[in-house]
Amino acid sequence: MRLRALLDTDALGLLLLGGEDELDRSVRGVMTTDLRDPSRYLAGGELVLTGLAWRRDAADSEPFVRLLVQAGVAALAAGTAELGGVPEDLIAACAKHRLPLLAVDESVAFATVTEHVVRQVSGERAGDLAAVVDRHRRMMTSGPAGGGPDVVLDLLGTDLDLRAWVLSPTGRLIAGSKVAGPDLPAGTCARLAAEQLAATRTGRRGPHRVQLDGTTYSLFPIRSSGRTPGAARDVRETVLSDWLLAVEADASDWDGQRMDLLQGVTQLIAVERDRREAARTVRRRLAQEVLELVQTGAAPAEIAARLRVAAPVLLPGLGAAPHWQVVVARVEWDGGEIEGGPVAQALLEEVLVDPSATGPEPADRIAVAHTGDEAVALVPLPAVPAVAADR
Repeated sequence: MRLRALLDTDALGLLLLGGEDELDRSVRGVMTTDLRDPSRYLAGGELVLTGLAWRRDAADSEPFVRLLVQAGVAALAAGTAELGGVPEDLIAACAKHRLPLLAVDESVAFATVTEHVVRQVSGERAGDLAAVVDRHRRMMTSGPAGGGPDVVLDLLGTDLDLRAWVLSPTGRLIAGSKVAGPDLPAGTCARLAAEQLAATRTGRRGPHRVQLDGTTYSLFPIRSSGRTPGAARDVRETVLSDWLLAVEADASDWDGQRMDLLQGVTQLIAVERDRREAARTVRRRLAQEVLELVQTGAAPAEIAARLRVAAPVLLPGLGAAPHWQVVVARVEWDGGEIEGGPVAQALLEEVLVDPSATGPEPADRIAVAHTGDEAVALVPLPAVPAVAADR
């Protein structure tokens, strides 16, 4: 159930104290605690009820809230009977960490709130479980490994009547459902990608709701299948390389089952993204070897020999030796100590692709290495015929 639905239930007597922008979060369970660190008992998505007995002074609020956020809870509901109200330090801590905070009126027992949440969540899970399981099964059997992201998006279109597209961080169209109608215009793709980047930089949890030209989209991040949402030290390490799933729908209207299904879709697409990322290893190594030869002052003949090895990998079937174009990029952030080289590498691999080409395959012609805070790309260009060169 949605957090918004709890606030709309008058019998629960809940008052929103902070987190109005986060009311579309899904509540998947409930827990009552007065432990200073309840994280070991949390699985994520819970509404946490607390009587504030853990709070001895104002300094206790921030670490308590931080632990809840790290555990992925949906919201915190504080009882007012113990202290006569919710302390300002707790309100400030929740605002800092973007955790929705509710006040439970002293006339309402925690048991009443718990019973309501359990009843609603259990009903949603049981409502259409068989259909959800079947969709997951079909997506797993005919998903990325069997046909790329397009197959999964086709299932969304045929089964759920959802139009969806996979976009790169620059707004390049990577995949789209063949049954969803025409592709998104390039301008719309770019605007959706910009909205996703802005939302990610602020730390807001996805999916992100965006309205463009009267149409509502829900944007889901597609992270590496081996990385948890909080694994990066700084969100800027991955914000310029993560794909996104844009769905033409308002996810705030969805039940928990549909939301789980779409999260599963992003995980399936993430596996394909990781597979294509791994395929770049050989090209990256070739570029790194050439870069190291140049940096160490190797003889031109040795560098040329290494480039001859790289040519058939990047341009298979090309008879003549190609010309080479070198592109250097540097990413500089204000504040924060992050390694800029890998970020610039991922960005170069994206921006050097023809923007009119769909799918990641055109990047197979590019080899990018990184050193320090810079990335260096080797881009092979077909040899120019002598006659054409004279004109």
